[in-house]
Amino acid sequence: MSPRELPWPCPNVIPGMAPLAAILARTEETAVAVTGIRAYPSGFGFTLDLRLRGGVPRDMRMHWPLAGMFDHPRGLPADTLLRLTVEFADGRSVSNADPRTAGPGEPDPDRPMLSDAPGTSWGADEWYPDAWGLAMQYRVRPLPPPGPLAFTCIWPARGIPASRVEVDGAAILRAADTAVTLWPDDPYCSHD
Repeated sequence: MSPRELPWPCPNVIPGMAPLAAILARTEETAVAVTGIRAYPSGFGFTLDLRLRGGVPRDMRMHWPLAGMFDHPRGLPADTLLRLTVEFADGRSVSNADPRTAGPGEPDPDRPMLSDAPGTSWGADEWYPDAWGLAMQYRVRPLPPPGPLAFTCIWPARGIPASRVEVDGAAILRAADTAVTLWPDDPYCSHD
């Protein structure tokens, strides 16, 4: 079994936490933030927090606003989707709008991969009924090189132009060094 076929992140690994969080975009009605960066020996995870307020359209509550994670409902304009890109300091990048890697053969281990992860939650806040939020879990492989790691997004339907924020890729590498592999002899997670 190749490293790409192993479960990731492996439940056998407790991630290191990178002390990074950033608001990626913010308007009067929408906020997009990157929080909770969890670093593993072979990649990292993060939470994309969305907060919407002020008459959130019914279709936003009924349909997934993120490109690439699920089939986008036919008939809805592409500008209703939030497009997210992660760019490494060396210029490599991956987007939630990129086609998923599939097919025979092993994918290029140097090409960044972005995937959604279990644990996503969304819903209205009972204390603030005019708001709606989504906490989307993402995973990225491989680890970034040292230097700026950029998150960019664009969401025309919510009035968000191309927005970019950079965090320190070296902080993620330092956090990965603190990840703990619980049982090194686990054959299903030996590469993480």
